[in-house]
Amino acid sequence: MQSDNEKMLQEIVQNTEMGKNTLDELMSLTHDQKLRDEMLRQKREYRRINQAAHTALDAIGAEAHGQSAAARMSVSMGIRTRTMMDKSTRNLATMLAEGSGQGVLDCKRAERDYPEASPGAFKLCHELGAFQSDAEETWRGVV
Repeated sequence: MQSDNEKMLQEIVQNTEMGKNTLDELMSLTHDQKLRDEMLRQKREYRRINQAAHTALDAIGAEAHGQSAAARMSVSMGIRTRTMMDKSTRNLATMLAEGSGQGVLDCKRAERDYPEASPGAFKLCHELGAFQSDAEETWRGVV
């Protein structure tokens, strides 16, 4: 059975993979250099936090379980549907703000659901939530 610590770290891995994969997919849809630069900056931060969660999971002898193929496909289909007719900077920023907001909620939920997680896992989860909250504000500023 997974400990709260492992469960929280797995949530962080999945959350950061969702962010990285979404940014990858949306980056190919825009020619707005300022938007692309911000996407790249955020992608680097998602990667950094993802690597920290992988390292922590390795340290406790657990294997990281990222996004399932079904989850990746669902996100990809949703992106294609929402951008089919509108690839504007405004639409992409709206989608990114919504995704960042969902990520914040997922972090808060993980903090409540896994109270026995280690202080390090809590710190990383809080760091991810704060990053996503800032990202949400950044994207709302673009809209």
